[in-house]
Amino acid sequence: MKQKHLKSIRIAVAAVMFVLFFGVGIGIRQLNAVLVTQFGPGLLRLTSGLFLGTLAAVLMIAVVTLLFGRIYCSVLCPLGILQDGIAFLAQRIKGKTHRRYRFLDTRPVKYGVFLFVLILGAAGVMLPLIALLPSSNFFTFVSNVFLRFFCTTDPDVGTPSYYCVNPPAAAFGFSLGVFLVVAALAAWRGRIYCNTLCPVGAVLSLIGRKPLYRIVLSQEMCVCCGMCEAACKGGAIDSKKKSVLAENCVMCFNCIPACKRGGVRLEKHPKMASFSLSRRHFIGAAGGVVAGAGVAVIARKLENALSPKPSREPAMPPGAGSAERFHLKCVGCGICIRECEGRVLAPSIGQYGLAGFMQPVLDYSRGSCVYDCNRCSNICPAGALLPLTLEVKQTTRIGIASVNAKKCVGCGICAEKCPAYAIEIVSGPDGRKAVVSEDHCIGCGACQHVCPLPDAPAIGVSGVAEQIRVKKAEPRNEVNQNEAGEEQPSQEETPSAPAKKVAVVNTNECFSCGLCAEECPLSAITMVDGLPNVNAAACVGCGLCAENCPAGAIEIRGG
Repeated sequence: MKQKHLKSIRIAVAAVMFVLFFGVGIGIRQLNAVLVTQFGPGLLRLTSGLFLGTLAAVLMIAVVTLLFGRIYCSVLCPLGILQDGIAFLAQRIKGKTHRRYRFLDTRPVKYGVFLFVLILGAAGVMLPLIALLPSSNFFTFVSNVFLRFFCTTDPDVGTPSYYCVNPPAAAFGFSLGVFLVVAALAAWRGRIYCNTLCPVGAVLSLIGRKPLYRIVLSQEMCVCCGMCEAACKGGAIDSKKKSVLAENCVMCFNCIPACKRGGVRLEKHPKMASFSLSRRHFIGAAGGVVAGAGVAVIARKLENALSPKPSREPAMPPGAGSAERFHLKCVGCGICIRECEGRVLAPSIGQYGLAGFMQPVLDYSRGSCVYDCNRCSNICPAGALLPLTLEVKQTTRIGIASVNAKKCVGCGICAEKCPAYAIEIVSGPDGRKAVVSEDHCIGCGACQHVCPLPDAPAIGVSGVAEQIRVKKAEPRNEVNQNEAGEEQPSQEETPSAPAKKVAVVNTNECFSCGLCAEECPLSAITMVDGLPNVNAAACVGCGLCAENCPAGAIEIRGG
């Protein structure tokens, strides 16, 4: 095979991989297996446990990098492939005569930034890593920016379809801002982001400093025309010295066809050079360590001073374990948010404070954690969410519900919808009220989501600092009893029963006092021509109207 075809092969493979990664980003679950190829999240995941598939993928990428250099950056990194596309378009706009690239030794900046991000991450400040990790950036671009403009809407229910994440404005602005910065850098200097800011690029640069097969310039055939240097988007070729900086070379093979004399080739170099650190590199690395430590201290102080204490403790996704562990491992890629069947996950803005910006949080105003779903914990590529079986997930407490007794009207909807059977309606001196069993509540948020009170729900869920297993409650007895203790047939045995509980008025017995309309917390009863009229769509069958009717003219039917 002629080496001039290497570029075409690389482009074809990269195009296929980009389509697969984009499919993952928009929610095609059949493609999720491709996530194992991401080196950065894979390394983080291995710090949580021995995952054989992830270990095999990470070792494979490391071996390939030792043999062929940073080819991962050109064919497996979705953000790198995206930058290539942006650089290609920029080149066409500027014109072919424009001298695209030139040699630039970015190693002091690259390793300094890497150590800076590493120190901050170790101190619990994950925001720089979230902003710079390439795979996380790519998937947040797709979810928070692309799908924000192009997602579809379900015409039947008028709500966003499964592929719509609909992020908060701050998350959208952050993702858009990072995308514009990456796009501007790619249009300006090709892969300068990969060789200055990318932490994965820094790790692979260290592994592939002197690969077995590398790009070389022929000392005899090279005439220092600079064509290969102009084509090198990594800024790795110094045509004047006829040398290639392997640490910056991303093995795109653009340089091989650019040389008309055939003086640029991929050759085998069995001798491995020893690692050396120049004074300039040492200063860059030391600067990153000092800056990272300083910023970590400042960030913690700013967080304590500026972050307001939330009214409720934020709830982490299932599988997070503890808050300390979760915030140290989550890279904010948003894949769990896209996978969430209940659409309750969203990027955090201030719930976790400054250090946890963009990490997923359960927003119960959006929905609830579906009882029969464990997708988020089994898809996390970085290991911030540990895999949970469905049985374990259903007994894992991610939050705890509490009832505002002053607002609760005892309608019973929360008890009916609670999948963990952790809520019951109890009659007391203040009337019927919902009561939560802390031994069984898992904090899924179904109760808060279905509470019908118009202003704010009477039951809410707070997160927990550590997720623990709870007892699994037995299903409730569906047999009802009347006041005399006699068993009554279930509603399913009554063919004429409405599909939901609803108040029904016997106008022949009604006194037209209007007390039922006054007592209804949802304004589902209005007085029309002196008689109560029930809006069946708004009525939830709470029974307050029937309890307060002096004539006994209202009864609750259905359910």
